[in-house]
Amino acid sequence: MRSGALGRAAAVAAAVLVGVSGCGSSGITKARLDHAVAPTFANLYVIQQSLRGRKVTAASLNSKAECSRGDAQTADSGAGNDWTCTVTWFNTGPNIAVNAQYQVHVQTNGCYTADGDGPADLNGQQLITAADGATVTNPLWEFDGCFDTT
Repeated sequence: MRSGALGRAAAVAAAVLVGVSGCGSSGITKARLDHAVAPTFANLYVIQQSLRGRKVTAASLNSKAECSRGDAQTADSGAGNDWTCTVTWFNTGPNIAVNAQYQVHVQTNGCYTADGDGPADLNGQQLITAADGATVTNPLWEFDGCFDTT
């Protein structure tokens, strides 16, 4: 009877180890998040500027995202609500670099929500005034996206 209980305990322990072994590595990486946030931001920036009566293209922005997680002791990988991303792009004309901040919640499936954290006139307000005077939802205030984690 004792050997049967030990055998079952060993089988359960082995199953737990197999299940947990896949949890150690994560497809959520800084590089993947950087490459997901930048083009999503650029496409939404084009929409926002169109609402404001300005014409820009996503390609002209040359947007880049620089994301990090938590503090210096936290690895820049894995799901969590402690990611921050700074998006940098270039306005037309004098080609001046501009930055926007986002607090980002990344889920285990690679989907994320980016919540605008300034500057206020770009992504800090839920509503903006369109070129025709209408009050509309600011597409850069908060946005969602997903990336491949494999």
